[in-house]
Amino acid sequence: MKKRRRQFYRRRPRTVEEIGGDGQDSFLDVVSNLVGVLIILVMIAGTRARNVAADAALGNVDVSTSNAVATPEKAEAAAYVAATKTLAEARQNVVQLQNETEDLNARTLDVERQAVAAENEYGAVFQALAELDAEIEFASRRRSDADKIAFDLKSEIFEKEKKRDDLRQEKDALAAARPQATVLENLPTPISRPVDGREGFFRLKNGRLSHVPLNEFQERVRLYFKNFRGDVEKKTLEDKFGPSEGYTFHFFVDLEKRRSGDEVVYSANFRYGECVPQGDELGEPVDEALENPNSVFREKLLKYVRDDTTITVFVYQDSFEYLRDVKKFIFSAGYQLALRPLPNDAPIAVSPDGTDSATH
Repeated sequence: MKKRRRQFYRRRPRTVEEIGGDGQDSFLDVVSNLVGVLIILVMIAGTRARNVAADAALGNVDVSTSNAVATPEKAEAAAYVAATKTLAEARQNVVQLQNETEDLNARTLDVERQAVAAENEYGAVFQALAELDAEIEFASRRRSDADKIAFDLKSEIFEKEKKRDDLRQEKDALAAARPQATVLENLPTPISRPVDGREGFFRLKNGRLSHVPLNEFQERVRLYFKNFRGDVEKKTLEDKFGPSEGYTFHFFVDLEKRRSGDEVVYSANFRYGECVPQGDELGEPVDEALENPNSVFREKLLKYVRDDTTITVFVYQDSFEYLRDVKKFIFSAGYQLALRPLPNDAPIAVSPDGTDSATH
């Protein structure tokens, strides 16, 4: 319900002249009337006394009546004295009343000023109350709007939750009615063929994947004997490189010196090489190597070009269970895969008499 606005009327404050003027006019009228009456009485008493004295001088008054005449004279004189005394008291009262009137006027003016101040304060309070009423009304309207919005949102949430519950029940019913499906995952297995391009080598043993730097070792052997100036009198040279990435390459080379016409020709023929790991715990666990984007396995794998590189994995018997996940990851990365199954005690070896890797 809308509140009625309070009516406020401001009364113009009265000035000192207005306040004093009204009181003084009324008081002076009363005093003037009182003084006038007293003057009239005095004049009558004086007139009568003079008349009595004149009659006594002319002998119009009997001696026998002198006592009687004297009595009125005394009465007139007493009346005159009383009137004079009353006039003096009246004048004194007039002065006192004037002082009291001035004091009353001052007090009235002070009260008027207090009234004006109170009216001003009341006006300020009334204005503040009016503004407060307006704010309360505005807040009430906003609250009503907010309550309506909250109610609409709660209704919408209730409807959506009900719909969600219905959909869940429908989903559960469909899941209960649907027969159990068997998911078959197909990993591509290309036709086996010898690897005729570049290879990248990894070892899978003890559930760990490690990179085998076999290409690096073979290149170092080639550069080592390209300009060999050592003792060729030896029939076989045995040496090693490494360690590199946790592997040492132990190799054997057959040296040969022969004459071709007038020249002596020296040659070195690689006979056997073996990558010896520094320990069985070499590399990363398979799960970490495959799932961690920053794993060493991923870093080494991505350095090989997909189009012309086949990834060869030396798989030991103790890690066949991890082979499926490794194959899936390498195929998904876009590489061809070659596998080298090995017994647990077999080394990673290369030889001209060995076999080439084949894709699987």
